[in-house]
Amino acid sequence: MGNLVVRLFFLFLRISTLTIGGGYAMIPVMKWELEKSGLLTEKEFFRIVSTAQVIPGPIAFNTAILVGRKLSGLPGAVASGVAVVLPPFFAIVAVTEIIRSFSGVSYVRSFLRGAYVAIVGLVGSVLFRLVKNQRWDLYRFSLVGISALLLIFQSFLVIPMIVLLAFLLYLKEE
Repeated sequence: MGNLVVRLFFLFLRISTLTIGGGYAMIPVMKWELEKSGLLTEKEFFRIVSTAQVIPGPIAFNTAILVGRKLSGLPGAVASGVAVVLPPFFAIVAVTEIIRSFSGVSYVRSFLRGAYVAIVGLVGSVLFRLVKNQRWDLYRFSLVGISALLLIFQSFLVIPMIVLLAFLLYLKEE
């Protein structure tokens, strides 16, 4: 079993390092590698991917954890999950260090300020469309308003409030 854990770690590390395009681009590579190595059949892999899609979080991470768990239990899940996360983590650290080393350059500072404004604008645009397309009634409006006020004055409640709000809004849909 220990040998399989190491094998899964390096398999997912290689996939995560060499695949460009994010989690959904990794899925076909995972399928091909797992089938080629004889670890999973196509049917087993797609069953795992369908489960990974309904779990909150990145699809590649969820798939790797579920594959690891199926093939080697908890150690396999941990090894597979860590292997998928390591390359992007180190890439982000490297890019951060590069940007930090050039942060004194006025062009870089201006670019980062512009990027920040663009990101705020993109998030605001998505939020506006989400709000605009909702079917608002007094219940929804009250829940969102009370939640927003609580989050403004009690910022430590962010995660429980979001979960509770989503749950209450979901109950209303039923």
